[in-house]
Amino acid sequence: MRWSIVMFCLFSTMAQAGRVESVSELLRLPAYCRGTQQIRDISQDPTPIDVYIKKYGWAYSHLHHYCWALNEENRISIARPPDGKFWLGEAIKDIDYVLNQNRNPKFIFLPEMYTTKARILFKLDKPLDAVLWLKKAIEANPRYVPAYSRLSDYYLDQGNTAEAIKILEQGISRSQQSAILQRKLRELRTDSPSTDKPDRGSP
Repeated sequence: MRWSIVMFCLFSTMAQAGRVESVSELLRLPAYCRGTQQIRDISQDPTPIDVYIKKYGWAYSHLHHYCWALNEENRISIARPPDGKFWLGEAIKDIDYVLNQNRNPKFIFLPEMYTTKARILFKLDKPLDAVLWLKKAIEANPRYVPAYSRLSDYYLDQGNTAEAIKILEQGISRSQQSAILQRKLRELRTDSPSTDKPDRGSP
């Protein structure tokens, strides 16, 4: 009997991981989270969820799990608990749940979800897995700037400035909103003149 109670409590705690419990937590999340299941109870979003599902696709009905993952990541960043990596692992599970429910390769949130998963994997000391998800984000949307930015940071951290520059150049060539990438590229070339290529009118 006692063991059953312990297991029930443990399951209940895990089931609550990441759930948004306050307006202050809600305000740290993207605006699209406000209309998702459970979270709309706090946001008091008056728009029927069916409207969002029609706009974004069926997977939006599961998107609250992704928002929970973001919320869990925020909590850990603020509180820095000793078991933070465990809860980051739970956040990954919430992201994977939404990805497994989605059947639309054009689901608008996929590049962001892939990039978020990569960010958490970096925090879990799994950089090679993280890089794969960043590349999936770029494949899903070749104009998704955050994935290029984070991938270039990874190569720069590895001391591979040439590859970091290559990734930034790819992002700039594919994205129409690449001011961030252009700035990072200028800074890299300023700091590492030996990696510069002959001037071809690059931004």
